[in-house]
Amino acid sequence: MARAAYLLAASVCLALAFPAAAQTKERKDDEPVQSRSGGRGGAARRSAPRPAAADSAQAAPAAAAAAPASQPAKKSETAPAKKAAPPSDSKTATGAAKSSDEPKASAAAAHPSNSSPDDDDDADRSARRSWRQDISARVPLVRRGSFRLYMGGLIQTQAAIWVGNDSALQDGDFADTEGFRVRRARLGFSGQLLPDVKFYLALDLKDAVTAATGGSVGSEILDATVSWNRFSFLQIAAGVDRMPFSGYALRSSGRLTLIDRPFMVNVISPNRRVGVRVYGQLGDLGYAAGVYNGTDGITSGNRLAGLAGAIRLKYDLLGAPREFVPTKLRIQVAAAYVYENGQSTTSHRAAFNLAAQAFRTRLFGEFLWRRSTPDAEPGGDPDAGDATTWGVAGQLSVFVWSEHVEVAGRYEYFRDNNAVLTAGRQQLISGGVNVYLCRNRFKLQGMYMRRDELEGAEIKNDIVFAQLQAMF
Repeated sequence: MARAAYLLAASVCLALAFPAAAQTKERKDDEPVQSRSGGRGGAARRSAPRPAAADSAQAAPAAAAAAPASQPAKKSETAPAKKAAPPSDSKTATGAAKSSDEPKASAAAAHPSNSSPDDDDDADRSARRSWRQDISARVPLVRRGSFRLYMGGLIQTQAAIWVGNDSALQDGDFADTEGFRVRRARLGFSGQLLPDVKFYLALDLKDAVTAATGGSVGSEILDATVSWNRFSFLQIAAGVDRMPFSGYALRSSGRLTLIDRPFMVNVISPNRRVGVRVYGQLGDLGYAAGVYNGTDGITSGNRLAGLAGAIRLKYDLLGAPREFVPTKLRIQVAAAYVYENGQSTTSHRAAFNLAAQAFRTRLFGEFLWRRSTPDAEPGGDPDAGDATTWGVAGQLSVFVWSEHVEVAGRYEYFRDNNAVLTAGRQQLISGGVNVYLCRNRFKLQGMYMRRDELEGAEIKNDIVFAQLQAMF
């Protein structure tokens, strides 16, 4: 009796469930029919009477529908799927994808000035340009035809935790007193005008306090270039940009291992200039050469006359140091020279640097040299004669926990004038810890810098400070 009741209940459940399952199967079978014209539904529709004028046009599809269901059915379902999107749309989508990568791929092939060990990840390596820009604009804004426009930004907020009593921004220190400072707030725009013509614009947003901006007042243009990137071995750019000289200076501010660059870079390396440069990549050899104004003006032109010429060569001995967390040995060497005929002085500058990485460790060292000669004979003042300034800095960093925690140290020796004993001969010892929350896009850095004046009175200008960075 119990067994009969069990069989009756099972029969009722199956009777109720079968229509629902059948309806679900019908809906699943019918849904593809709405999105493609082939399949079983297509054959059913083709069996309906059609106008005589369309009979000849439908002969082939009708024959395909009447064929055996195994092979022809697959063809009838597959072919319409390819035609689901209009050919123009598919080509546009493919072109858009390729075009969006063109500014990145072409520039990645030509990287003459510096392959920094501070690169982010595969996305940043693909977006690497021949010049290391502070802002890797990757947020798409406009894609219309061959035109592309991308945006990016960099925000660095610093907290001076402990500052020596004699520290001063105008003397090259990072802060005057304890407190907070927005070190950098920058916006960048890059894109493509034509398949081989790119542009880049970067703005530095500042306040109007002269001491807080290192001598400049208010917001300013950092970079504004238009470039032709048809070939990886020969590219041309015009506008305002970094001169191809110091490896530290060419490295993006958002990818520095320590919070800021060595002191010698701000003194010896030329700043951004307006000019024209050619650059490219020939196998493992990269080059950049250009002619620039002899002054730092941008929109005001070359007011103080004079021109400057620059050339930089870099060679990858064991591949360019490009990994965020090093896993293999890579070595790169570079050298640069700048000649500048200024309004009242003629100067020569030289730079040599070595970049290496291996087994979670990154090393970067650089030597900078400058000799300035006045055009007129000085009036007996030794400070007014020939001046030779040089400096050397070495930096070592190690990832101690995955890709999230890195410790770094740097030693720097600087001499402002070999001919005169001044307080400019000094050494700077720095140490720091980096916490990468999302690699270089979002990170927290802490740094201590000890600055020793080796001639004259000791100045109390050591500093402990931290920085929070967001970059997109």
